[in-house]
Amino acid sequence: MAGGRPRQPDSLKNAKGTLQPSRVNQLQPKVLPGMPEIPAGLVGTAKRKFIELAKELSQMKVVTPHDTHVLEQIAKEFDLFKQLEKILKKDGLFYHGTRTEKQTVDDPDGVKERVVKVTILESKLKTHPALTARNQAWTNIMKGLQECGLTPSTRSKLKIVKKEDSNPFSDFLKSSIS
Repeated sequence: MAGGRPRQPDSLKNAKGTLQPSRVNQLQPKVLPGMPEIPAGLVGTAKRKFIELAKELSQMKVVTPHDTHVLEQIAKEFDLFKQLEKILKKDGLFYHGTRTEKQTVDDPDGVKERVVKVTILESKLKTHPALTARNQAWTNIMKGLQECGLTPSTRSKLKIVKKEDSNPFSDFLKSSIS
């Protein structure tokens, strides 16, 4: 496995203004920008988030129909994040731990012993398991958004690429050479 930072797509480098022709892989597959199809399994929040992300990236002209799986995973993480938020809102972020112990108690008649379960409330607060899962979902969301250039810090590095005005003389030379 190669180390270092993950490679950025040429479209993102072009949007940032850091694309250098000498570093472009000339043999890479060429894909045209376009809206990806909405995956069949997405419903509710995930589907809405997928459409929202696809529209944003389409406006930036960095998304292709081949990016469906990346956007689908980010959308699913958003859905999971929302579900965990609801659980935490209902249950709270922390809880008091409890443990159950079995104790034997002599029967007052002295004939036999009986086992009684005793629940002991611990004074130590514990973190709700959904809090850890929610935080991991948020980390995954941020990684996906950064990969697509959708966070404020990565977006601030983007530059608007203006179409060059055509030069009539260079157009003439290209047509006369062909």
